[in-house]
Amino acid sequence: MADMKLSQPRSARTINTARVLGCLRTGENLSKAEIARVLELNKVSTGEIVDDLISEGLVAEAGKMESANGRRPTCLSIVSDARYVLSVDIGRRFCTVALCNLLSEPLHFERIPLNKDAASVEAFCAEIIKSCIRVVRLADRSRIIGAGISAGGKVSADGRTIVSSPYLPWKNLPIADAFEKVLDIRTVARNSTYALVDAERYAAYGTGLLSSDEPIIYIEWGDSVNMALVCGDRVFGGANDFAHLKVAQTGLCSCGRIGCLEANVSAWALSGNRDVHLKDLWNGMEEPVFDAMAKAIDMAVRITGSDKVVIGGEGATITDYCLRELQKKCPGMTIERSMLGEKANIMAAAEVALDKWVYLTSVLEKMKGLL
Repeated sequence: MADMKLSQPRSARTINTARVLGCLRTGENLSKAEIARVLELNKVSTGEIVDDLISEGLVAEAGKMESANGRRPTCLSIVSDARYVLSVDIGRRFCTVALCNLLSEPLHFERIPLNKDAASVEAFCAEIIKSCIRVVRLADRSRIIGAGISAGGKVSADGRTIVSSPYLPWKNLPIADAFEKVLDIRTVARNSTYALVDAERYAAYGTGLLSSDEPIIYIEWGDSVNMALVCGDRVFGGANDFAHLKVAQTGLCSCGRIGCLEANVSAWALSGNRDVHLKDLWNGMEEPVFDAMAKAIDMAVRITGSDKVVIGGEGATITDYCLRELQKKCPGMTIERSMLGEKANIMAAAEVALDKWVYLTSVLEKMKGLL
């Protein structure tokens, strides 16, 4: 998209096609006329775009709608399995690889332990790519439009390189090049917290929670703990600093210090580095965990001025009881769980690819004043 010339008809058509797909993704019972009205597009142009999408198999007619004017318009919908994206979430202990449809829904996935002690970048990437190959074989290769990678740490602006990561021993890991060379699938990477925020805002199940213009604190809670501040369509943070706030007098952290948030609330710490998800730890969660998270939230509130928190990542599986316990320790705050559920990280990595090559949502946000 970087070389797109908006003055050219082809570019305008690309943008409007993405807008139509996005409209169908989040809307219900939409006809060509409704899409044209919602997007303020010419009816003829909208009809041409929809017809092209139908011929490509991306959109289908889904029956007639009720109408008080006699003629019943045709309802349209996205054909979710018309195309697929490869979703790769690189976590602290494990990597999850999935095949997802056009609605970010995972169809097939597998989880493999990460060998961070691999002698080289090539060896590290090899195990992940082997998993990708197994998952890719489950679909028609021609329908896979790209791969999205989410990882903690700093990712280059062009989405090609993991510049640094708190749990990987290398700098400037050329992750996109490695994937494209072996898989022959175009690839883009994004910081995991930013990817989760995007999925919360863009994916079909996540609309609403982060749509406010008021600042919202988003906390990625899983094998690590990260935070971002969401203000409308702007996102700040995503670094690993939040994980190392001092919130207790105990807990040896991976950074070598005592009392860090990560060492007191992360699934990695609470499970003793065992193969256990955060969702399996809620029932045995003790009060010091809530005390530590509440203290970190209080610090975030003082810095940002926000009075709303969304718990995401693996934290989206938080039970009602645990959510109430955390809320009790954060008076005056509104704390909600992400709507993405236990597949949040998979959907987030899928959203990285869908945003890049299908819905162009981040590009459209930057163009709001021009559309």
